[in-house]
Amino acid sequence: MNITRRDVIGRTLAAVAVQDARAAAEPDEGQRFFLRLLQANDEAVARILGQAAGAASPRLGRGSELAALVAAYCSPESSFHRSERLIPRLERAAQGFLSALDADGLLDAGNLSSPPDTGFVVEATAAALEVARRSRDQRLARLEETLRQFLLRVGGALVTGGIHTPNHRWVVCAALARIHSLFPDARYVDRIDDWLGEGIYQDADGQFPERSPNYARVEVNAFLTMARLLNRPAQFEPVRRHLVANLYLMQPDGELETIHSRRQDQDRPVHAVNFYLQYRYMAIHDSNPAFAAVARMIAERPGEGLVEGANPVLHFLEEPLLRRPLPEGGAIPSDYRHVFANSQLVRIRRGERAASVFGGDDQPQGIASGLAHNPTFFNFRKGKAILDSVRMGGRFFSLGVFRAQGIAMEGDRIALHQRLEAPYYQPLPKEYRRADGDYALTPVRDGRFWSKLDFPHRRVSNVQVLEQKVTVVEKQDAFELHIEVTGHDRVPYAVELAFRPGGQFGGGAGQSPFLKEGMGTYRVGSDGIEFGPGQADHEVINLSGHTYQAHGAALRAAGNCIYITGYTPFRKVITIRGV
Repeated sequence: MNITRRDVIGRTLAAVAVQDARAAAEPDEGQRFFLRLLQANDEAVARILGQAAGAASPRLGRGSELAALVAAYCSPESSFHRSERLIPRLERAAQGFLSALDADGLLDAGNLSSPPDTGFVVEATAAALEVARRSRDQRLARLEETLRQFLLRVGGALVTGGIHTPNHRWVVCAALARIHSLFPDARYVDRIDDWLGEGIYQDADGQFPERSPNYARVEVNAFLTMARLLNRPAQFEPVRRHLVANLYLMQPDGELETIHSRRQDQDRPVHAVNFYLQYRYMAIHDSNPAFAAVARMIAERPGEGLVEGANPVLHFLEEPLLRRPLPEGGAIPSDYRHVFANSQLVRIRRGERAASVFGGDDQPQGIASGLAHNPTFFNFRKGKAILDSVRMGGRFFSLGVFRAQGIAMEGDRIALHQRLEAPYYQPLPKEYRRADGDYALTPVRDGRFWSKLDFPHRRVSNVQVLEQKVTVVEKQDAFELHIEVTGHDRVPYAVELAFRPGGQFGGGAGQSPFLKEGMGTYRVGSDGIEFGPGQADHEVINLSGHTYQAHGAALRAAGNCIYITGYTPFRKVITIRGV
């Protein structure tokens, strides 16, 4: 059985009557919250024990099952405190990790014999050993010995193992810091310092290289772990800076903007729940009321998990500071225009209305993991009604969708621009000609296709141009998208608006994918978005371009899409407002 974080704490905020009774008996906020987590953990442990006694060893994951069992066994308030029923399961879970190690002391966890993926597992296993040690329970001796063997073998591998991505360095460092706190060894600290010697990149906006909330949680957690366990308070600074940045990436419901990410989350929602432990720790450590406000906001969400990775109860047991009450007061910023200059991202929030304008696509590098290639340049939400994406593009030499080349602040206006050029090619100069016609396989200047024509040595001519500009103007409760596309005439052009599923179209929208005239609406309960006016001069809406089409793929935003279309020169003002 694979116990995920949702299994472990999926009902954290359920059973309100029981929680309220416990809260009345426990006046301290930190202890009350711990008991709420523990209740959900006990429910997960009951499910684990409900497995057949002879069930096969569970899939390892990152140690959520082990964490749940150790937390229940070692928590005096748990209904499973020191229950002998847990010991066989605990020992089997720990042995599963030890048995899974390759000869080099590493795990196959997606990546084969992977130092960083093994490092992720150390978060739960090392915390479990620390908490088990503190219990001073002889019945846990075999568990402790198995975890000792596992962690020492892993530690020996991590002092020489390599990485793939920027955040992997800090995962390995945090794992070594945890192992060092249990089994002090100068080799671990030397290896940490070797990685740290490369420097920690964090831009002026507080973003790490990958600009990804999913991976920032990994980095923030790693630096906080090193600061705590190695007594290096300087490592708290990147944690603080990123947690502040998140305040301005946070949507009214706690989702974090991902449009600027360079990883897999750039087109999917990520919630601040992933940062719960880090916000709570730093709120208490720094007496920071804004961080405390985020922790409270997360805690108020019903039926949701609170952290990615290992069980939070285990971390509350490992780090007593987490059980102290949060600072009073504080608020999450809710009325601002904040520019993330390095990411070419502007975040705007007005209470329950929020918008993002993005021009930081990593072009012309290409489309690949590790690059920001989401062509969404605007999104908007009003409460539960969410316009996840606005994109646009035309059938211009199959060069694909509009990708802004940065943002330009023009007073209160935000301007996005892209110039596309599609040349033709002249005969190859005589000095580069070959009698056998065997020329280098090279791309055309705009990169849309390759051929054995030695394009770099050819002169271009007959250059065709498409100038694309969007100016975003905020007006009270609305945003205007002033779109101007000029250059070659009669190019079919389309604007795509993709709404998150769960709502209903109204007005002139919903009868077809095209908003032909007037205004359309999209409503989710009492929240709505009005958009338009419509225009449907054609039905050419493929914005993919050669990059995708060459692989049989298509670039279409997820969700319920509506299109506004016209021909160049295309000049259109689209108004988007919350209603």
